[in-house]
Amino acid sequence: MFCVHAVYCQEDILQSTRLQVDSILQKIAMEKDPVNRFDLFLTLYDTPLEGYPLLELETSQKLLLIAHKSNDIIAESNAFSMAGQGYRLSGNYIKGLEYHHKAIALAEKSGNLSVLSWAQIEMAHIYKDRQENEKAISLYTAAMGNAREGKIEWIAMMNIAAVFLATNQLDSSLFYSKLAYEKAQDLKGGNKAQAGYLFMNMASAYSKLGNNTKALEYFTKAINASRSIRFRTLTYEALAEHFERNKKIDSCTYYAKKAIEIAQNSIFSYEAMKPSKLLTDIYENSNADSTLKYLKIYRAANDSFFNARNNQQFQMMTFEEDQRQRDAAAEKIAYQNKIKTNLMLGGIAVFLLIALILFRNNVLRKKANEVLESTLSNLKSTQSQLIQSEKMASLGELTAGIAHEIQNPLNFVNNFSDVNQELLVEMKDEMKKGNIEEADSLANDVIENEQKINHHGKRADAIVKGMLQHSRQSSGHKEPTDINALADEYLRLSYHGLRAKDKTFNAEIKTDFDGTIGKINIIPQDIGRVLLNLFNNAFYAVSERQKAAGGKLNAERDYQPSVFVTTMQCDDKIQIIVKDNGNGIPQKIVDKIFQPFFTTKPTGEGTGLGLSLAYDIIKVHGGTLKVESKDGEGSEFIIQLPVV
Repeated sequence: MFCVHAVYCQEDILQSTRLQVDSILQKIAMEKDPVNRFDLFLTLYDTPLEGYPLLELETSQKLLLIAHKSNDIIAESNAFSMAGQGYRLSGNYIKGLEYHHKAIALAEKSGNLSVLSWAQIEMAHIYKDRQENEKAISLYTAAMGNAREGKIEWIAMMNIAAVFLATNQLDSSLFYSKLAYEKAQDLKGGNKAQAGYLFMNMASAYSKLGNNTKALEYFTKAINASRSIRFRTLTYEALAEHFERNKKIDSCTYYAKKAIEIAQNSIFSYEAMKPSKLLTDIYENSNADSTLKYLKIYRAANDSFFNARNNQQFQMMTFEEDQRQRDAAAEKIAYQNKIKTNLMLGGIAVFLLIALILFRNNVLRKKANEVLESTLSNLKSTQSQLIQSEKMASLGELTAGIAHEIQNPLNFVNNFSDVNQELLVEMKDEMKKGNIEEADSLANDVIENEQKINHHGKRADAIVKGMLQHSRQSSGHKEPTDINALADEYLRLSYHGLRAKDKTFNAEIKTDFDGTIGKINIIPQDIGRVLLNLFNNAFYAVSERQKAAGGKLNAERDYQPSVFVTTMQCDDKIQIIVKDNGNGIPQKIVDKIFQPFFTTKPTGEGTGLGLSLAYDIIKVHGGTLKVESKDGEGSEFIIQLPVV
C-alpha cells in the first residue's frame, strides 16, 4: 500500500488561513499604489485560501469594499476574479463565469497586462473543468503572453500541461509541466501553494507513459505539497486511476474511496464523480450493493456538474463575452482609422494652403517661379504618400469591417453547433422514451446540418482571425531581451506544438547561438510571433518532404528532417538564421512570399498572412527579413535587427 502522510486538521488550517488573509487585506487597504496592491493580492494565493471556497467568496467581498473606497479599478477586477474562482470551486460555473467576464472587462479597461493575464487564467479554469479544451488553451496562452509576473506565467504553463494531460498529449504535458517547474524555481520566496497540483500532473503523465517509478515519486511529492481538501481529493483520485491502470485493484479501491470520503464531507462534493464511476465499474460484476451505492454517488455528482439548462446558459454567456470583445476591438479600429483619416485631410489642407500662398507670391514676384515649381513638386510627392496612407487605412478599415460582419454568424455557428448537437441527441433519446416522437427525424437532420456548419465555420473563422491580426497594430514597448533564450523557447514550443498534432513526426534540431550577443531592445511578443511563424514553416516544410519520401528512391527514403537555428552579431546588427532541408521554394514565387494572402500551402492549410505580418514586424523594428531558397534542397530565412 502506498504511504500517505497524516491529514491536517482542517478547522485549524481554516482559522489559520483566515488570519493570514485578513493580515494581507490590511496591507492591501493601507497600500496606495495600485500596482503594489496587485502584488499583495497575488500573495493571497500563497495561502490555502482556495481550499475554502466560502472563505474565498467572503474575501472577495472585503477586497471589493477596499476597491470601492479607494476607487481602484485593478483591485475591483481582482475582487471579481476571486469571486469567480470561489463560485467555480463551489460548482456554480454560471455564477463563476459571470464574475470572470466582469473581471476581464475591468482588467482591459485598466490597461495593466498582469491583471488581465490573471483574469484570463481564472476564467480558463472553468473551461478546463468543463473539458472545453480549445477555449481553455486559447485563454491560458493569451495569459502567458500578457504575463509580467513569474508567478502568473508558471501557473498558466502548469494548467496548459493539465489540459494536454486530459487529452493524452503526454509529451506536451510533461514539456509544459517541466517548464512551469523551472519558472516556479526562479521565484524568490513565497509559498507555492499549487505545487501539489503540478506534481500530480507530472505523476499522472508518467503513469500513463508506463514509468511507474517516476509516477510514484511525483505522487509522493504531490501528497506532501497538497494542503487543501480539493488538491488531496484530486491526488487520491489520480492515484486510484494509476493503480487501476496497473491492475492493482485493492489499492485502486482504497484511494478511490478515500477521494470520495474527502469530497463528500466538503463543499467539493462534485469531485466525487470520477472516483465513484471508477468504483461502479469495479464492483459491477462482483458486488451489486456496492455497485448501486457508488452509482448513486456518481449520478448525484454528475447531475450537479453537467446540467442541460446550465450548459445552455453557460454557452450563451460565453458567446456574449466573445461578442463584447469583438465589438470593442471593432470600435477601437474604427476610431483609429477615423483619426488617421482626419490627420490626412488636415495635412492635405495645410499643403493646399501653402500652395496657394506660394502661388500668390509668384504673381507678385517675378522671380518666385522656381520656388513655386519646387513647392509643387514636393506637394505632389506628399500627395502620393497621403494617397498611399489612405489606401492602407482603407484596407485596414475594410478588413476590420468584413471581419466584424462575418465574425458574428461564424461565432454563432461555432459556439452553438456543438451545443445544439448535444441537446438534439439528448432530445432524441428522450423522444425514444415516448416524448414528442414527431421531432425524431428533425433531430437527425439538424445534427447532420450542424456538423457541416461547424466544419465550414471553423475554416472561415481562421481566415477572419488572420485578417484581423494582419490589420491590427502592435501596442507593445521595447525592452531588453535575451534573443538566444527567446529563440530557443519558441523553437521548442513550435516543435512540441507540431508533435502534439502529429505524434509520428520527428526532426533533428540544431542550434548555434552566439553567447556574446547579450540583450537587445525589442518587443519580445512581436519578435516571438515572427520566430514562431518561421519555425512553424520550417517544420511544416520538412514534414511535407518526409511524407513525400516514402515512395521515392532509397536516397530519398533515408531523408532526415532537420531544422537549423543560428544567431550571430555582425558589427552593429544581430542576425538570426532559420534554415531547413525541406523541398524549398520555387524561384518563380520567391518574390511573392511576403505579399499578404499569398501562400504556398494547399487550400485550407494557410491564409497567407504569416510571412507578410512577420515582414512588417521586422521592418517596424528597423531590421530586414530576407529569404534564400534552392528548389528541392531547402530554404533559409535571415533576420537582421539593429543592436540598439
